[in-house]
Amino acid sequence: MRKLSLLPLLCLPGLLLGQGPANVETAFAKKREIRIPFSPGPGAQYLKQLQLFVSTDGGKQWSPSATVAPDQLKFSFVAERDGTFWFAVQSLDLQGKLYPPTAAGLQPSLKVIVDTQPPVVQLQPLPPRSGEVGVSWTIRDDHFDFGVPDAVRLEYRLSGGVTSLPLSVPQGASQLYWNPKSNTLVEVRLNARDRAGNIGAGTTTVSLTGAGGVYLPPGNDTRPAIAAQSDTELNKLGVEQRRFVNTKRVTMNCELHEVGPSGVALVELWYTHDARSWNRGPEYRLVPGDDKDKHTITFDVASEGVYGITLLARSGVGLGDRPPQVGDRPHLWIEADWTKPEVKLHNVVVGTGADKGKLTVAWEARDKNLPREPITLSYGRAADGPWQPIATKLANNGRYVWMLPSENVPYQFHVKVEAVDRAGNIGEAITPELVKVDLSTPKVRILDIEPSKSP
Repeated sequence: MRKLSLLPLLCLPGLLLGQGPANVETAFAKKREIRIPFSPGPGAQYLKQLQLFVSTDGGKQWSPSATVAPDQLKFSFVAERDGTFWFAVQSLDLQGKLYPPTAAGLQPSLKVIVDTQPPVVQLQPLPPRSGEVGVSWTIRDDHFDFGVPDAVRLEYRLSGGVTSLPLSVPQGASQLYWNPKSNTLVEVRLNARDRAGNIGAGTTTVSLTGAGGVYLPPGNDTRPAIAAQSDTELNKLGVEQRRFVNTKRVTMNCELHEVGPSGVALVELWYTHDARSWNRGPEYRLVPGDDKDKHTITFDVASEGVYGITLLARSGVGLGDRPPQVGDRPHLWIEADWTKPEVKLHNVVVGTGADKGKLTVAWEARDKNLPREPITLSYGRAADGPWQPIATKLANNGRYVWMLPSENVPYQFHVKVEAVDRAGNIGEAITPELVKVDLSTPKVRILDIEPSKSP
């Protein structure tokens, strides 16, 4: 009796034919519920049934998955997870004989790689050069291939425009410069398609003036973090609802609860910039038997901006909450901000006349995350300190008048203005020259005269 062969349909949505080991067809599926068509071939009239077997370890162990009559011409299979699945078929004829006689003799005829996750895309602006704007990107995906046609699509449109223009991307490139022929803001989008047909996207903005957005990792239809802050969802988000960090590496302490006997196999991190689209970030596998309630999770962000973070635990048997959906609020909002406030010290004026004894400091401090009272003024004998406080927790109103104490203040010193943002970044400005507060004009008064005893 002829061995049964499985023939995947190229036109079947969600099942894409690829290339695999010799004599074994490889297909990619972006959905976990798939149909596997087959062709029994000559002698099908002598068959009673066909049984589909599946293996998740490359054919070492086989498990029955489905049984159909030969005239059904297809098997149905539902994968419980993403991964690689090998398939083989055992036939039963009308005389009750099996081919092959036992599962040990099964030979794989088809390999299906189930991949439901889109590529993780990071798209970032590059500094303009010679009348051109540029972007760079990274694409992370286990089944991404730059050699596949249409694997990378890069397009742009001028801000406010409705037409997107495609850009030609050399195979294997990770950055591109081009002339947008406009000085306005340029919106850029990159789509990455993996071999299963999943599409991940990243967007950012660039311009010939250097103004543009930044992109935070990864994702499927995400937008630049800075641009996202104008969205309605983030407009409603007060600073008290955000945790601020000033490093690219973020550490979170989390606690496990309602853990069953199979334990927790892994923790998934999902993130959003606007609660309207979610992306899967890194996953953290726990050591089997580790039943600690509290764990530390560390992850890296690509650039500054607002992240909504949700953590999902998966049990040892694969159970867990569904991934976050559009509109779901994250467990935690954080804002990554490692840019120091910009501080300018305009002048330091030592009072004279009616203002004698007063020192007026004028400054300017700028930062998107300055709190209500971010300013500290200090003085020091040297430009590198040590520093003594003049005033702390001042409002950023740009001016402060210091009543000079009569003691313990040197007659000349440097003045420093510091601004601290909500993430703990410190910007400062120091007077380049010493400020001289001793404005006394020495005078001489004659007390008396007496004859000289010299001849």
